Amino acid sequence: MKTPVSTYVTTVPETTWVRWLPNALPAAGYTTLKNSADEPIDVTKIKSPDYQNITIYQTVVDSESSKMVKLDKVTIPAKGRFELVPGKYHLMFEKPTHLITPGDNARVIFFLSTGKVFKLKMPVRTSPELY
Repeated sequence: MKTPVSTYVTTVPETTWVRWLPNALPAAGYTTLKNSADEPIDVTKIKSPDYQNITIYQTVVDSESSKMVKLDKVTIPAKGRFELVPGKYHLMFEKPTHLITPGDNARVIFFLSTGKVFKLKMPVRTSPELY
């Protein structure tokens, strides 16, 4: 049985991309997720046929250093947005299942607390300016 697709979660296309790195190095991905529902929605898991592992990280900065903290879930507020942007939050794409190069699209499935999914194709590029 197929998992139903959410109609409440969408994205801002111009914010959506994966930073390509050579030699199958882990790559960061960014997007803005929007929730049109009257209730918050959690992203509880992320999968892709193009990568073996995708996790969500938050960059935490203190007075002396910064570190990446792995998150088990993120919440898209009711009638709000959750921004995965450099320096704050990002998706970490690890272990590609095939050769990924700039110009490709990474297929991503966000599993939601509603029991539904949100599917997204994320353009792979070397820089955010390359649309």
